[in-house]
Amino acid sequence: MKKTLKKVFSVILATSVMMCVCACGGQKDAAKETKKEEIVVTFMNGDNKLGEVNGIAGEKLTGYEKYENIQDFEFLGWYETPTLLETSKKDLSSATFDASTTLYGSFKSTKVAEDSRKWYIVGTGTCPELAASNWASDVEDDVKASCELKATGKATNEFSITVNLYEGDQFQVIHDWAWDGQKGYGCFTSIDDTQMANGGGLGGSDTTSNVNVVMDGNYTITLTTDPDNELQDTLSIVRNGDATATEEEKTTEPETKYTVSEATGITVKGSWVSDWSDIKELTRQTGTNKFSITMDLEAGIELYFMVYDNGEDTGLGMNSTAVVDDASKALIEDAYNIKVINAGTYTFTVDADTMTVEVSK
Repeated sequence: MKKTLKKVFSVILATSVMMCVCACGGQKDAAKETKKEEIVVTFMNGDNKLGEVNGIAGEKLTGYEKYENIQDFEFLGWYETPTLLETSKKDLSSATFDASTTLYGSFKSTKVAEDSRKWYIVGTGTCPELAASNWASDVEDDVKASCELKATGKATNEFSITVNLYEGDQFQVIHDWAWDGQKGYGCFTSIDDTQMANGGGLGGSDTTSNVNVVMDGNYTITLTTDPDNELQDTLSIVRNGDATATEEEKTTEPETKYTVSEATGITVKGSWVSDWSDIKELTRQTGTNKFSITMDLEAGIELYFMVYDNGEDTGLGMNSTAVVDDASKALIEDAYNIKVINAGTYTFTVDADTMTVEVSK
């Protein structure tokens, strides 16, 4: 009897020990699982680092408020992109982060300098102003005047223009009829994607992307600038209603036409370098207005062709809409730029008379 009780006691004791070990082990595992990851959030003002805040993944940050106070500047918000895209704005009173990240502050000077530059809308398409501007080519002063944004008088450095835009039109906003500091799709604080679309970041940034018009209409474009801080330059666009131009105006061919000459040249740039900075010149076929280039490309590379005259950019360009034959279309993806489907050796032939691109492989 004693032996039996001893055995029973031993079994109970062993079972208790095992349960204790399992429970303790489970508690340790649970502790490991509940231990949250530490993260670091870095706060920037342009290229200047303001400081860091240590936090816990999935929890709200504290201690960042001190970075929002800069003398003579109004704080407008924190953004996940250095270009301060509105879609990347974060409300730190409620936002959480799963990993270490960098936030960029929007600081507007309370002493904004007067902007003495002239701003213009330029591009191409059915819109008479855009067609005449011919992407800021060499035009008469009256053409420039029709494209100029005028000071509204409502706020410091606020300029606007009201214009009829049509599906397929493309535009950007530039100052002093030059391309440094251009304002494209990424500069709009808000934009209706049923009305406008991103034409692609040829300069490696949405701020320099063309704006593609999706819906006909009469639009007011408003620009606000800070000459000392380009990051504060913003655009807005409002559709006022249907386009007021007559059908005759809408179907009129642009007055400004480019005439191909011996001084004409064709170049191409593309995503084989991330910032599209490498520009290659096409070779003119003897006795013709056709230009060609052969290139070894990886799958998915995008290309954009440009027209030059005496070494000067005419503002004319060719994307996928310039590819019209079925054989060429079979080699490229459905995209804004000419985007090759597969890796291989490609030959691109540009007909400058028709502004079309033939693709062969």
